Amino acid sequence: MLNYDSFAEQYDAMVKQGGPRKVHKYIVEQVSKEMDLSGKELCDLGCGQGELADRLHRLGARVTGVDYSHAMLDLARKLTAEVLWVRDDAMTLRTLQDESFDVVVSSIMLMDLPDHEAVFRQSHRILKHGGIMIWLVMHPCFQSPFSHPLDDGARKVYQYAPQFWKSHGTGTLRSTLGAYHRPVAEYLNGFMGAGFALKRVLEPGYETANDSVIQHFGAIGYKV
Repeated sequence: MLNYDSFAEQYDAMVKQGGPRKVHKYIVEQVSKEMDLSGKELCDLGCGQGELADRLHRLGARVTGVDYSHAMLDLARKLTAEVLWVRDDAMTLRTLQDESFDVVVSSIMLMDLPDHEAVFRQSHRILKHGGIMIWLVMHPCFQSPFSHPLDDGARKVYQYAPQFWKSHGTGTLRSTLGAYHRPVAEYLNGFMGAGFALKRVLEPGYETANDSVIQHFGAIGYKV
């Protein structure tokens, strides 16, 4: 598991500069399409410094934000006291009870953990029957160790195997902490293997990405 304690302040600055806010907006839109969040119990796994959890709370959900980083949770508590902030491991969720949530969301977090299937299993456990999970990761087809831009704007992927990697350069999130790269199939098969009925696959931006790389990939599924 990647330790964000040393990167928390820098990550918070990234969010305030607009970093993952497009992803947060997309998740909010997708969840809102599925249900009215008023009074619903929602768990934000890998809540980080709390912005997404706070946005979901403002839509009426009773939100529990879960993260393993002390520093991230300290920032989240400064953001709002209206969310229940919990330190826990998303691969075990020992502090969360069975069938206690209507919705679980995971925003750009599964690449930070060595066992994404455990996260899916624990999410399934804490969801009520018929509850939904929505998750997004950096798109593994394009955001990968061996994906490089070409002069014509295309990209060439030299290798696609599961592996831990760090990007080139210094001072960025992925050059500092790295990530676990997995093919699309591993995410989808793990999701369904945990007991979710897949409703739809998400590739935000593909409708208008005529000359740019799609950044994210994810899915929505129901507990059955």
